[in-house]
Amino acid sequence: MPSDSLHFSGHPKLIQKIIEEISLRGPLTFARFMELALYDEGHGYYMTQAVEQDQSSRERIGWQGDFFTAPELSPIVAKTLVRQVLEIDAQLGHPSPFVFVEMGGGNGTFAADFLRHCQEIAPDFLNRLFYQLVERSPYLQSLQSSRIREAMGHWGESQLTWVSSVEHLAADSVTGVMFSNELVDAFPVHRVRLKRPDLQEIFVDYENGQFLERLGPLSSRMLQDYVDRHGVVLQEGQVSELHVAAEQWMAQVARILRRGIAITVDYGHTGCDYYASDRKDGTLICYFQHAVSTNPYIRVGAQDMTAHVNFSALAKSGSACGLLPVGFTTLANWLMGLGVEEMVEGHDHESKEVQALSQLLRPHGMGTTFKVLVQRKGIESMPLQGLRYRAFFDDVL
Repeated sequence: MPSDSLHFSGHPKLIQKIIEEISLRGPLTFARFMELALYDEGHGYYMTQAVEQDQSSRERIGWQGDFFTAPELSPIVAKTLVRQVLEIDAQLGHPSPFVFVEMGGGNGTFAADFLRHCQEIAPDFLNRLFYQLVERSPYLQSLQSSRIREAMGHWGESQLTWVSSVEHLAADSVTGVMFSNELVDAFPVHRVRLKRPDLQEIFVDYENGQFLERLGPLSSRMLQDYVDRHGVVLQEGQVSELHVAAEQWMAQVARILRRGIAITVDYGHTGCDYYASDRKDGTLICYFQHAVSTNPYIRVGAQDMTAHVNFSALAKSGSACGLLPVGFTTLANWLMGLGVEEMVEGHDHESKEVQALSQLLRPHGMGTTFKVLVQRKGIESMPLQGLRYRAFFDDVL
């Protein structure tokens, strides 16, 4: 663990708040530092709009922001998911209402494209649809509302709602689909390092005008339980992440879904790859204006921070709560299974839509980096078009 100080910058009021908490409580777990950096109510990265030095503002997500997600790349992602949802709707017996819960809707691009496509090809389904967005950021809620209203006008005033947390949704209240795209990677993680003979946790301290990383015993029994449950084994000096918040979220999804499918899209690995000895520095990464950094102590509150998802742990914790795995594949396989190629037949190969699609389907592109985990509750296992093409690793779950 480097003992030298780490330069930091970012939102001054947020930095001061973190410093004050350290002075009151002592060094913070990295999970707490990440929670404040991303989700502090007044100054966290996802909770506010980006402000430039000239006081102009910009969005966090998209081509002009710090990163983009697959829905920003192409509306084809939402169109293919409409196909999958309509298949699920038929297999559920066309319930009324059909509830679609989008957790962490970003800037609203996916929701707008999804609803617009439903309006075009499945107006009867749209009449039965109840679209629920789970978004803790008031700023992002306003962006989502604006995008959806722009696409759909005043559609479904009583069919479109927001809540700030999955905890606010009633148990067994959803018959339909619970969906997330690049949500789990933004959950705060505990970071650990093996310093024999013990696994040690990384804490964030402040000294002499700088943030420092310090090692100490695991901060709670919950972390040791996670290590034991998922067989986390590291090599001497190796750093990695423990995804306790992701497990807690998975339990909430299982609590809410009465009958239907949960679809989780994100970048990540299976457990055997996640803690492989050649991944010595873990998976934590930061984004600012599409540039990548591994230093979370610069631009605090002004840069995105993410950690790859441990899909094996997510599937295992889901199964323990009654969410059984249906399948696991790459996003590229998922899109091809849903007929993405036929959707662009006849399009100009130089068109923006086709070029964007190539980004999702090419080898080693976003479509292979991103994975899709599908789980079920309250229903028998069902064949899904999105899972027609199996990934070689899907049986490891």
